Amino acid sequence: MPIPGRGHGITTGSDGNLWFTEAGLSKVGTIAPDGMITEFNIPTASSDPQNITSGPDGNLWFVEHNL
Repeated sequence: MPIPGRGHGITTGSDGNLWFTEAGLSKVGTIAPDGMITEFNIPTASSDPQNITSGPDGNLWFVEHNL
């Protein structure tokens, strides 16, 4: 996981990637089967994302601790 992120939650997505939250950086990211890491900014600058899970519809859901 990229530094200085604080990984807080991780789950497997319907796309086969591992999805994780980066508390403190307001990002979520993926780790592809080949090891490539991609990060996505969350629009809420101080969201402090926490747990993440896959829903029955294939979408990913995560908790924003600070709004």
